Amino acid sequence: MNFDIISLSIIQGISEILPISSSVNLHFFSKLLHINNFTFALKVALHAGSLVTLLIYFYREICDICRGLFEKKGVHETYFMPLVLGTIPVVLVGYFSHDFVKEFDSPKIMGILSIIFGILLYVFDKFSYVSKADRNGISLAKAFFIGCCQAIAIFPGISRLGICITASRMLGLSRRKAIDFSLMLAIPSIFGSLVLELFSCGKNSQCTSFPLNSVLGVVLTALIGLIVILPCVRLMERKGFFALMAYRILIGVAICVF
Repeated sequence: MNFDIISLSIIQGISEILPISSSVNLHFFSKLLHINNFTFALKVALHAGSLVTLLIYFYREICDICRGLFEKKGVHETYFMPLVLGTIPVVLVGYFSHDFVKEFDSPKIMGILSIIFGILLYVFDKFSYVSKADRNGISLAKAFFIGCCQAIAIFPGISRLGICITASRMLGLSRRKAIDFSLMLAIPSIFGSLVLELFSCGKNSQCTSFPLNSVLGVVLTALIGLIVILPCVRLMERKGFFALMAYRILIGVAICVF
């Protein structure tokens, strides 16, 4: 079994469900481990694996949403509308600024953004309060605002999950609800980004097939994600984000220096 595929799958499987930016970690550790076969097909496979993890982890919520769509009032009791409103901004920004964002895809920018938004994550979580109005649900206005913040994460290094949790805590959501909603919001976002990447790839005729290694990357990433997602969620809920902030600062400095 290819060591590079295993390493990248472990990195992606863990970093996608923690607010530490998978793009930063994949860049840093691929350089550190001298991994040179980080192809487009493998990149898509790793993110597809993370998508599988989230679909399985939230299968009950997804089933509730699907059932609610066929009931007159059931959909209003699910995450359907908050997820829709939270996804619209990132779809629009991602579609119209896809080529523009590539100009900021540099190690130093990723490192700086990792540090800044890692600190913001800790600060807003530490000094937040839990709004009584959102104990039973997430208002549509807040879901849209979280989605607007998520759209900023198209710049590598910010962390989609991190900025969604930051925005959620700033708006008064409990830590667990902020984590869960942010992870759920990643499902349509990852799916949309995969579709956009594949569409762009096919349009430019840059890829024609996906090798067996890519299929292996999907499976391994999904398995790693399923193993660690519940312990990671519980740990973040109990301990907060100080350790993750420290990690983001260290890896951000490392990327900028090296």
